[in-house]
Amino acid sequence: MNKVKIALEYLHGAIWCCDENDISYLEHFEIIKNDDICQKLDKQIEEMYSSYYEFDSHDVACWFNYEKQFNDRFIMKDLLQRFVNRLNKINDGTYTVESTALDWYQKFCEKDNFEDLNGK
Repeated sequence: MNKVKIALEYLHGAIWCCDENDISYLEHFEIIKNDDICQKLDKQIEEMYSSYYEFDSHDVACWFNYEKQFNDRFIMKDLLQRFVNRLNKINDGTYTVESTALDWYQKFCEKDNFEDLNGK
């Protein structure tokens, strides 16, 4: 069975599609690629997550803004939930959804401050 993994990475949408032989970005998933709602949510998630990266900031070439991520955590969780719900709704039985990023954000939303992120 093909898998659609929901994961976060700089300048990459949340959709990571895997079939039994390779990992590709929507190459074999026309139903997702052609769904306007999925594409809109994927773009919103990509833009928000990528905004946490700052370049030539804090005396380093690339710095991740954990505080901004913490402040946006409920917004991101909502976007990811809506995205997973949409993927499940349009699923024609050719894939399964692995909601890695959503699972992580659900736990992250229980944190009291951004220092708790990743054990910091």
